[in-house]
Amino acid sequence: MNTLTPQSLDQKTVTTIAQRAGGAPWRLGLAHARPEHTLIWVTRGAARAVVEGRGFAMSSHNALFIPAGTLFSFTWETSCFGQTVLLAPRPGLDWPPDPLLLRVREPKAQLTLTHYVEAIQTEAASDLPMAAVAASAHAQLMTVWAHRFAAPSQNEKISAARRLMRAFCALIVQSENFTSCGASMAEYAAKLGVTPTHLTRVSRAECGMTAADLLTQHSLQRACRMIEDDALKAVDVARNLGFSTPAYFTRFIKTHTGLTPSQLRKAAHARRSPAHP
Repeated sequence: MNTLTPQSLDQKTVTTIAQRAGGAPWRLGLAHARPEHTLIWVTRGAARAVVEGRGFAMSSHNALFIPAGTLFSFTWETSCFGQTVLLAPRPGLDWPPDPLLLRVREPKAQLTLTHYVEAIQTEAASDLPMAAVAASAHAQLMTVWAHRFAAPSQNEKISAARRLMRAFCALIVQSENFTSCGASMAEYAAKLGVTPTHLTRVSRAECGMTAADLLTQHSLQRACRMIEDDALKAVDVARNLGFSTPAYFTRFIKTHTGLTPSQLRKAAHARRSPAHP
């Protein structure tokens, strides 16, 4: 009996980094968590990622495996190129339980990972019988490869600073389960049993941003999604995100994007509309 559980796959399962951003760099560049497991496979150029509050540079042939529900951001230079893979969590897909950055130097290993990504892409876009099962099988083989490649470095000791940032980022992600997520950085620090000053200092040392910066990025990411994807009015987004007034929320959006909520919505609509001669 076939024990694989095929998942729902389509042509968006594997895309380039630029395609995943869809003309809006904030979709990857602001702190957020996805419901799917995410692989970012950089094959050319330079980028920077912040995962669970830990920042690091990425370059050619670096692979980043991010478990579903993990807070991360990814920014890239114009010369950067790579692929992204989104896979829904499911039984039988042994995705690495913690974020995993692999610097793949050997050409054979580079070709192996590229082969798995391309095989998933081919099957996800195929209408052949059992294409979903085949794509799931390639995805599982890819995760086996990741575990084996990472085996020599999996005993890395986790510092107190790293544990604090993981706990902080987990609380940020959990805040999405509530209608309003307007908690301040000081309130998060209290939940973690540390002072705001200590949390800020550790965050800056770990990722180059303050804890307040991470919260701002997360709020801005959620706001942009609600405006562009859900087409919510500014008053509804402000209420959902815990802003005191719609006017304050509008100022927040314009300060960080240069556009009002309505202008953001119009810009998103223009990006998605087919070009006319």
